Amino acid sequence: MDREKLEAYHRANITVITVLLIIWALVSYGGALIAKALFSAKATIFGFPAHYWISAQLSVITFVVEIFVYAWIMNNLDKKYGVEE
Repeated sequence: MDREKLEAYHRANITVITVLLIIWALVSYGGALIAKALFSAKATIFGFPAHYWISAQLSVITFVVEIFVYAWIMNNLDKKYGVEE
């Protein structure tokens, strides 16, 4: 693989990672703010405020989904740049 193609592959990989991390951060922190506005502080789940519980679970679910999305996108990028296994 020539240097130019390798740098393009690396830039594409970094772009994908950056976008996925931004989405995860928005879901994690934005979800907590939105959930807090939707639920009263009196509602609890296992002793934690409901908004905390919901935002924590949403963050984990988003992260797991992003793992599969990243793998799918990188498989396509690997094929595009000729570095698939």
